[in-house]
Amino acid sequence: MKNILRTTFLVVIISCFIACGNASDNKNNDIILEPKEYMETLNADTSAFLLDVRRASEYAEGHIPGATLLDVTNEPEFLKGIENLDKDKTIYIYCRSGRRSRIAAKHLIDNGFNVVDLKGGYNAWEATYNN
Repeated sequence: MKNILRTTFLVVIISCFIACGNASDNKNNDIILEPKEYMETLNADTSAFLLDVRRASEYAEGHIPGATLLDVTNEPEFLKGIENLDKDKTIYIYCRSGRRSRIAAKHLIDNGFNVVDLKGGYNAWEATYNN
């Protein structure tokens, strides 16, 4: 009986560490998906809105088809721009590598949006779909 209790206790403790580790990686409570899963989910979502949060020069060099640009580094314009977004739509965001989209995700979630972020950003998407 003691062995069963110890084993159960260890499983619970390990599960807690795993869950806490995952939570610390995603402090915004949004969904972060790899490129293929991101695109599959985006394409299947009838309430999707695709948002590129990079600079205009980066967007001009290449972007995911259908994306709308709203530069998160220009915070006043970004915050003004998200006021015009539909909160009933899921916002699919990305940046170049994932850092800026994390910042954008926080702003969006704080303003009541559901967010899906592209893990690895446009670089990961491009490596997946343009190679």
